[in-house]
Amino acid sequence: MAEKISKTQRWLDLIAYLVGRRMAVPVDELMERIPAYAQKWETEDPTDRETARRMFERDKDELRRLGIRIDRVQNDYADDPDAYRMSSGDFFLPYLKLTSGLRGVRASGFDPAGIGTVELAPEAAADALDALRLAETVPGFPYAREARSVIRKLALDVEPQATTSPEVPLLFLDTAGAGEVVARTRMLAEALLARKRVRFRYHGIERGRSTERDVAPYGLMFQHGHWYLVGHDALRDGIRVFRVERMDEPEINGIAPKSADYEIPSDFRLRDHVGREPWALGEAEGEEQRARVLFRFPASLWAERNEHGDVVERRPDGSTVHEFDVRQVRPFVRWILSLEGDAVVLGPPALRAALAEAAGAVVRAQGAVASGAGESRDG
Repeated sequence: MAEKISKTQRWLDLIAYLVGRRMAVPVDELMERIPAYAQKWETEDPTDRETARRMFERDKDELRRLGIRIDRVQNDYADDPDAYRMSSGDFFLPYLKLTSGLRGVRASGFDPAGIGTVELAPEAAADALDALRLAETVPGFPYAREARSVIRKLALDVEPQATTSPEVPLLFLDTAGAGEVVARTRMLAEALLARKRVRFRYHGIERGRSTERDVAPYGLMFQHGHWYLVGHDALRDGIRVFRVERMDEPEINGIAPKSADYEIPSDFRLRDHVGREPWALGEAEGEEQRARVLFRFPASLWAERNEHGDVVERRPDGSTVHEFDVRQVRPFVRWILSLEGDAVVLGPPALRAALAEAAGAVVRAQGAVASGAGESRDG
């Protein structure tokens, strides 16, 4: 039995297909390429095909009512004269450009993709920056985090003196040891292409000790600012994820260098590991924990919309309880602390203790900074 595809997924598939094409798309092509329609269309049964066509008509009309413009175009050269297109300029937000000498806001010329550009005068951008700063201080404002993100970006153009001195250029700075990580990543890529096993010492940050590993590389991925190796670990007899910068002295198996040591299983998919949060990556230090977290309203709306964890309980006050699989405690605790009280860890006790310890460390560090600043003023 074919997997049921939700209406939301149908809409996303239809939008993605139309917006990615510059020419109008015949209905027959949509029926063949959109998975939800193709399930019925490919049977070649007249009733099923009519069902698929009616599904498309309903989806199209509903998307139009939501403000997504889908234009019908007459195609005299096709068996079915109906064709549809979606303009990028009607779907994507325009680019923003800060322009000196301009007063207010204006729309400028269009780019080849038809998205266009909105030009802002420095005064208008400054007003927008002031409005964002006011909005992010409103108690309970659900988009405060997003507002702060825009403030940081806009301030670089509007108030450069607030981020760096005119005499000191803003430069990109690699983290310590970045050169070694690049070299290791290249070596691991060579091992992956040649299907050769690699050996290295791996430092587990939670336990604070290193172990010898023998791994068959299945894939490399870059996430959250770090490179990770995914492969079969002989020590744990299973697929594990390793952060490259925690590897010491990695070596490629030198025996029979022109012969592969292993084959990647046909059912392995690197995408199954892509997109995981930092606390779900890497090898579990001890037992993997199932965390329960309460998100207060309105942060509960944000958490559910962004699919953070599995929603297991909805409470009358609008708050929700989510469950997470936590392999790495420290990244998870840091994330909870960054939510500034909008998320409360309900369990397990060990995770609550780790959160309390991390919060205490932050308080002590801030107290030390404040104390040092006070001594400087007194002196």
